[in-house]
Amino acid sequence: MTEPSLNSCTDATVLVCDDDPTYLLLMEETLSSDNLNVLTAANGLDALKLYLKHFPSIVLLDVHMPMLSGFEVCAEIRKHPKGKDTPILMVTGADDILSIESAYKHGATDFLPKPIRWPMVAHRVRYMLKGSETFNSLKQSEEKMRRLAYFDSLTGLPNRQSLDESLENAILCAVKEQQNLCIMYIDLDNFKRINDTLGHEFGDKLLKKISEKILHCLKDETCIPETLQNTTEIEVCRLGGDEFMILLNNTLNDGDVKVVAQSLVDCISELVSIDDYEVALTPSIGIAVYPRDGANLTELKKHADVAMYYAKTMGRNGYRFYSESLNENAMKFLQIEGCLRNALNNDEFSLHYQPQVCLKNKKIISVEALLRWESPELGNVTPSEFIPVAEDSGIINDLGEWVMRKACVQAKEWMDAGMQNFRVSVNLSSIQFKRASLLNMIKRALEDSGLPASLLEVELTESAIMNDIDQNITRLNQIRDLGVAIALDDFGTGYSSLSYLKRFPINTLKIDRSFIITIDTDPEDAAIVEAIITLANTLKLTVIAEGVETHGQLKALNRFHCDIIQGFYFSKPLPAEQITELLQQPLKKALFAQI
Repeated sequence: MTEPSLNSCTDATVLVCDDDPTYLLLMEETLSSDNLNVLTAANGLDALKLYLKHFPSIVLLDVHMPMLSGFEVCAEIRKHPKGKDTPILMVTGADDILSIESAYKHGATDFLPKPIRWPMVAHRVRYMLKGSETFNSLKQSEEKMRRLAYFDSLTGLPNRQSLDESLENAILCAVKEQQNLCIMYIDLDNFKRINDTLGHEFGDKLLKKISEKILHCLKDETCIPETLQNTTEIEVCRLGGDEFMILLNNTLNDGDVKVVAQSLVDCISELVSIDDYEVALTPSIGIAVYPRDGANLTELKKHADVAMYYAKTMGRNGYRFYSESLNENAMKFLQIEGCLRNALNNDEFSLHYQPQVCLKNKKIISVEALLRWESPELGNVTPSEFIPVAEDSGIINDLGEWVMRKACVQAKEWMDAGMQNFRVSVNLSSIQFKRASLLNMIKRALEDSGLPASLLEVELTESAIMNDIDQNITRLNQIRDLGVAIALDDFGTGYSSLSYLKRFPINTLKIDRSFIITIDTDPEDAAIVEAIITLANTLKLTVIAEGVETHGQLKALNRFHCDIIQGFYFSKPLPAEQITELLQQPLKKALFAQI
């Protein structure tokens, strides 16, 4: 810090107040000749008005004045935010001890004794100004250090340290007042993917937008229950990265907290426009309530974190309250994440293939590649357990590329063995689909394996392509231009976007298993499936029914003229060697009896 010199006080403004006109004239002359700007007032009321109008750098007040005394003016100046640190010199007799004590009591910085030693006045004023500048500079530095210590430099929100102190104090208050409080742990889903794709500068802008959204939501009366509006203090902080935490003091019940949490989910999920991009982020929110979910800061934060991870495993874009049963799920999530990082290098993954049977010629004409993981530490881990973890940790991209390459190599082996026009279908996650490198990844897999593009199909869910529709249609067309077929998976469970089917350049429609289960017993499901098949046939799309397990289901699908059947009725997913054996013999006729 550079220390101010006496000369740095040039052009400073001095307010002088005294009811003696001779004194005022002499003081104005003395200070003006030293390049100081001087304001004068003959009574306390005028002095106060001049101060509030000009906010001078220093004030000289005579003790005894009409209208308002010097003590009263001093006290009024100190009440104003800008007057708390203004140097104030009280002019009084050197032996007037009572006035000197009263001056300090009313907030004076120092006193100037009478009779005035005029040659020393300007020096005294300048030293006071210098001290004031030094004090203000130190105060600004202290404030900067405090902001660095307690506030996030990107968003301006309180940081982790600030939250910890606020939470400690809130718990003490809750104990004293016998109240509840809660914390909400917010993690932004898929932020890392956006940050990696569009750059860290874009990511920073997005975080600032999200923080503004959160603050706006919590100030909106429609988002906060009436019971919380006047009684609950709310503090928002950024923990770091894409993580935020909200502290709500004096919460009355879980119902009120749910309203706030859902409002946050809805608000954060709205589209954000930045630099000609429109992006949508969803939050996973974990909630812990004091004293039910923890007796101290550490327990509350830990349990809110556990609840947040559970919200992610339950599909994201939502909130979950902590409960004891979640601990086991959270530990499982962390165990999977830890083992998953080395599983690919350790060759722990394999592909199984489920046959897809053409109803017309009753032959296996294609297979869907399905990922399997046998972990030495965890045993058999199902895709429903490890895929969400892989997506959350970013491992899904490497994993997806491994699946693509492995499936293409295997399909080429089948082709070389004489199985012509035998197609393999590979699932793409929404994260993979959004990656700029997707097309190159598919090209490399085809080129390195030697597999013709016509023998590869990629499967995408409705939810993966329904955001940014125009951009996604462009991406789908690029995949089609490679010669690769596209299947829309789990149709009917997401957006039921029948009106978009004409726009999407897809080849195949896969009806979700949830409609197939009761197709032979529930007339409504049967009608839905028949309508989907009829529409798909009109659009010249191939239809695959997933999850076919019974003869009754097969019979109904045949009646509706479904093209291809996939499910345990014909075969569970099998290793490549068993698929090869299965392809070498015709399917049993009994499977198709009386359909």
